Amino acid sequence: MRGRAARTFERLQGVLAHAGADFADVVKQLVYVTDLEAYNAGGRPERAKFFGSARAASTGLVVRRLADPAMLIEVEFVVDLGGARQGAALLEKYNAENHPGDFHQGVIVNSGRLLYLAGQVANNPDGSVAGVGDWRRQAEKTYENIGHVLRAAGATPASAVKETTWVLGIDSWRQHGSPVRRAFYNGDYPASTLVEIPGLARPEFLVEIEVIAAVA
Repeated sequence: MRGRAARTFERLQGVLAHAGADFADVVKQLVYVTDLEAYNAGGRPERAKFFGSARAASTGLVVRRLADPAMLIEVEFVVDLGGARQGAALLEKYNAENHPGDFHQGVIVNSGRLLYLAGQVANNPDGSVAGVGDWRRQAEKTYENIGHVLRAAGATPASAVKETTWVLGIDSWRQHGSPVRRAFYNGDYPASTLVEIPGLARPEFLVEIEVIAAVA
């Protein structure tokens, strides 16, 4: 855990530096770990090396699994970058390091308003669940519901800044849900987190997705 935590915060340091920020600018952090005791023993001291005396609002969650089975820790930041850059695009999506994943490591919101979507699931307007036991159908319905909310606010999938996906099985999601997600974003991905958890609000749900978007 100590080595994984150190590498995670080193990567975050690069993402911050790309945006002209450092750990003192972090206003919120969310830490996902698979082993709390190991994090407290090895990960937390590594975190302290990077933050020093700076203190961000923090939440820690123990999850069953992260996107890669070898991952022990994943960390999200919300960062205050100060004033918007004049003439800059609404969103700047970037990677501080090359990687093969379908996500950006950082997204800068230069202007506009933020839209927070409640967690979306595969529910129909009448409250029934679409595709009970069917991963692909639930993915399709969930992204359909996300699309409805985005359009109602004058946004599109390209407006998404941050996506958090909770699933009951990462392997099943990668096989059936990832193709639906790729089609939805069409290459213009937000910063993203994928975690496996033991249950959602209803036993029929296989996936829930929360999105933050920027609206001009």
